[in-house]
Amino acid sequence: MLPEVDRHDVYAHHTGEDDWEDIPYRDSLWTDDGRATGVVSSSDDFYNIIQYGDILETVGDAVDRHEDVEPRGRVSISPTAHKMSANVEFDGATVYASQDDPIDLGLQVQSGHSGFHGLKYDVGAERQVCSNGMTAFISELGFDQTHGEPFQPGLAYNAVDAVIESPAEIEHRLAQAQNRELRNQDEALLVLMDTGIDRYLENPVPDLLNAMHDEVEDTESPTLWETYNTATRALTHYTQDVPDYELAQGFEQASQLLETGGNEVPEPDRLGRSAVYSRSRDLIEQGDSEPYWPDEENALRELMEEHEIQA
Repeated sequence: MLPEVDRHDVYAHHTGEDDWEDIPYRDSLWTDDGRATGVVSSSDDFYNIIQYGDILETVGDAVDRHEDVEPRGRVSISPTAHKMSANVEFDGATVYASQDDPIDLGLQVQSGHSGFHGLKYDVGAERQVCSNGMTAFISELGFDQTHGEPFQPGLAYNAVDAVIESPAEIEHRLAQAQNRELRNQDEALLVLMDTGIDRYLENPVPDLLNAMHDEVEDTESPTLWETYNTATRALTHYTQDVPDYELAQGFEQASQLLETGGNEVPEPDRLGRSAVYSRSRDLIEQGDSEPYWPDEENALRELMEEHEIQA
């Protein structure tokens, strides 16, 4: 059961005088089961409540228009109901990264009631061979709105249609990623750490190396596709007690390995150089970081030389 949310007053408390005063330009948001979930503008011109139930019901209606697709999935809500994440899988919508790598398409939906979260629809997917989750790796298939406008059901229909009707575009993106290579495993690991997904992992470097062992065929030339799969495997299989509404951000961060905001996947040289430069400043120039692995500084200096980065 998804909570309904409505507006109530906000009061300021002066502890010294024990006075209470109404704040007329702010509203508090409360769920129908008694949870305070956010404080927002009292004006509908700046903040409109978008009910989680309305979002998911509209997504369901949009999927129903496609006769060969059946939805299934799960919804995750934070304890105060200020964040919601839904993974909706589309049975019957499958693409192939290769003949032996089928990927079930779906939709990732995120919203919130805190005043900081809008409503987002992104392409989502799951690799059948290993159950790795995939999210937000093609921005052209994403749609979003802010709470500054009333709920727009048409965006849900557009998002569902975009994912189901774009298998060729998705397969093209994945094929590109399989033909672009990073320099070596060290650079791939630095690129992965540079995405910020380490915050979701209990033992980031060992977890990523274990995932890389399962995903990368040649550690001397890991492709962007293999590196991205390393990230999604780690987030899918090496996280404990991290709810979906938090992991959704991790999958978005990983998506930068396949996403430039255009029709092409990123250039590996650009990703590698950026990660090496950032890490060299932290570890070598500023010296305020611990090495990720025992011989990291030597590996980093070799990569700096290849990228022509001055120490």
